[in-house]
Amino acid sequence: MDNDLKSFGISANELEVLIELRHHKNGKSFSKLAKEIHVTDEKLKQLISELEQKNLITVSDNTAVETDKGIYLCKKVVKYREDTDQTITGMLSKDETLGLVKVLKKMLKSSEDKD
Repeated sequence: MDNDLKSFGISANELEVLIELRHHKNGKSFSKLAKEIHVTDEKLKQLISELEQKNLITVSDNTAVETDKGIYLCKKVVKYREDTDQTITGMLSKDETLGLVKVLKKMLKSSEDKD
């Protein structure tokens, strides 16, 4: 996934910020964003700076707001992910799809347990 996101010029963490801002037209405070995406304040400041340099967000009074460019990029990435999911699941039977979902959930849980 990270390699796919690199082709869009963003990281997974940056995408998380954009997705979170997508639901807040008036923006979201840095402290709420950090809590929502489970990063430290320092990491969020880094992400905010990177997104702002790419003109994907604007910042005012410690509040981040997604720009039109950010909204467009987020929609593009979501569409790409949906198309990829449909391609993968289109090749699998219902049982294979359920098996894949089970394996992915197990991998995610294992990854979370290590953190």
